[in-house]
Amino acid sequence: MEEHSKAFQPNLAVSTVFEQARPLQEQLAQITSIAEPMRQLAQLANVFKPLREFEAQIRDLAKVLEPMRNFQERLRQVLKQFTPLGALDQELDQLCVAFSESLRGLAASLEPAAALQDRLAHLAVAFEPAKTLRQEFSTLAQSFERSSQSLSR
Repeated sequence: MEEHSKAFQPNLAVSTVFEQARPLQEQLAQITSIAEPMRQLAQLANVFKPLREFEAQIRDLAKVLEPMRNFQERLRQVLKQFTPLGALDQELDQLCVAFSESLRGLAASLEPAAALQDRLAHLAVAFEPAKTLRQEFSTLAQSFERSSQSLSR
């Protein structure tokens, strides 16, 4: 009699089956809290277009300054004869060093962005199963819906 008094409870049976997935669902729910920082990162990524334009300008400037470098090389060949031109050579050197240091500093400031890009690429690979699993679970859900609909007819 006791066996018959405990009627089969489908919702309880299903929730028991899916109980092992609850902690995983809670972890997945935490992903939504990352949405705002990701939006902020996307906005920060807008800095690359002006930097790309600046890089093109500097590249053009380097082409314009190339004759100056050629001049400096020729100047160094005659410095022994015209020592007062040594000051000009030093100023040209200082100009080149200042450009080089500034460009190195700019390149170094991009290092965290490059490291983040590497981490994001790794995360993209790690999250790749999400799309497949979502589709597979949706397909399974549809198959259960169709099964229950065909049984109820």
